[in-house]
Amino acid sequence: MVRMTSTLCVGLGLLALHAASAQAADHFFTVGGGPVAKSSQISLENNVLYFQRSLARLGLDQLEHQILFDDGDNPQADLQYEDVTRDDEDIRTLLAEIVGPSNGIQFNYRSSSIPGVSGAAEPEVIAKSLADLSQRLSADDRLVFYFTGHGGRSKPTKEKPAETEKKSEPTEKGDAKEEEPKKRAKPLVNNRTHLWNSHEMTVTEWTEKLDELPVDAPVIAVMVQCYSGGFGNLIFKGGDPENGLADHPRCGFFSTVPDRVAAGCTPNIQQAEYREYSSYFWEALTGETRTGQSVTRPDFDQDGRSSLLEAHAYTVLNADTIDIPTRTSDALLRHYSATTGRDGLLSIHSPVDVLLMSASPSERAVIEGLSQRFELVGADRGKEVEAAMKRISEEKKGADGDLREKKKELGTAKSEISKAIQHRWPAIGSPWHPETARLLTEEADAVKQAILENENYAKVKELNGAIEELDAKREQHELDVVKLERLKYWLETRALAINLAVTADATVWEDYVRLVKLESQYLAETPPAVAKKS
Repeated sequence: MVRMTSTLCVGLGLLALHAASAQAADHFFTVGGGPVAKSSQISLENNVLYFQRSLARLGLDQLEHQILFDDGDNPQADLQYEDVTRDDEDIRTLLAEIVGPSNGIQFNYRSSSIPGVSGAAEPEVIAKSLADLSQRLSADDRLVFYFTGHGGRSKPTKEKPAETEKKSEPTEKGDAKEEEPKKRAKPLVNNRTHLWNSHEMTVTEWTEKLDELPVDAPVIAVMVQCYSGGFGNLIFKGGDPENGLADHPRCGFFSTVPDRVAAGCTPNIQQAEYREYSSYFWEALTGETRTGQSVTRPDFDQDGRSSLLEAHAYTVLNADTIDIPTRTSDALLRHYSATTGRDGLLSIHSPVDVLLMSASPSERAVIEGLSQRFELVGADRGKEVEAAMKRISEEKKGADGDLREKKKELGTAKSEISKAIQHRWPAIGSPWHPETARLLTEEADAVKQAILENENYAKVKELNGAIEELDAKREQHELDVVKLERLKYWLETRALAINLAVTADATVWEDYVRLVKLESQYLAETPPAVAKKS
């Protein structure tokens, strides 16, 4: 295993470094939003706005930045946000929560408003934008692609029905039997991005479009949707690991592994409460949170700058989310390497000193940092991680049970109030009944008073408070388990990286080293403080 040093992280040779050519330039391409207005939360818009501010802080805001979001500049409402001005005891809110249905009662809608938006986030517009870029990108130019939206898992593929007719046997010497289709070693992970107007694009479809770009123009992807880790397959030809690595130099950072949902999409307008991958990633690179607070930028290799890989490691260490962040080299290792199947392979249970011996500064920072958080010091770090996960998961089960009981009590209390209200005003159970409209206009105060004075209403408020406390407790258990899962993932990644020299040939090893170099680039050559002054 080659030890990753700051020297290794500095250069990409002819492939991709930002400063390798005086003529090379960065281009930014952002795609975001939801498939429809009710699934396009304001946090997605705010993610794009924060990215724009981050580029400005890095001195990169004058470079080309194409933004495709929701329906583009269409003035129609396409964005959902929480209405914080609506009182919890507003008559309509009360009826929605007590009588139902409550879906959407707390949300409002407006048209998205992002300066410089180029068009709609639809496949045709994406294809045209990338085709136009392919004509303008020069050798060693970089494309930084940011996706902030929704994602889905691979759609199940139907197995071909077995043939009923018997195949003819060869009758003469030299005749060949028909070749059987090659069976895949693993199912293809072809996850999807959901786009405006209920469109979608899969990993293979994105790869086909990115393949139209010049082969010597590196692409850096930052994708934060659910199941985004499946897009680690962008590094392979056609988005399929079984085809081998693509000729195009591509790398990426993803909010979570291919089979898990991600944190972040919310109609909440309070950005201080946002917890999602790119918030931590951009703040690591700029030294400034989305609410303007200063943070110490990660510099694990002590070279005075923060690389993309260091920003990723910072996020793994600090993000209070349900995510297990991943990157493209993780996808390569999990295809070409293994921890079982032959003698001598390392695993998460190998001595941690052995796993860390050839670790990069970022890898060491994550493994040691998360270990310290949970006071894990043993040689078999994997065993300690699994034991801690089991213990905290058991504690979480207790909190989950308490939470279920309180929610059951809450449902009962609401049901009793609803029965009393509908006994007095039978039509109120149907929100579209003409009598309901009349009641809301002429007798709203009486209906409201009947709800607030019901003996069960005080219990509803008390239970809501208890549920909030239990939910916070349950969430903390969940976050602790997730951080341990991240540590286990990075221990496995270290084992896979060391084993790669045994499980794959020298060409794959060289490809892995080049990929890690791509991931170790800098978004800007000038530190943010200097860039902001210039």
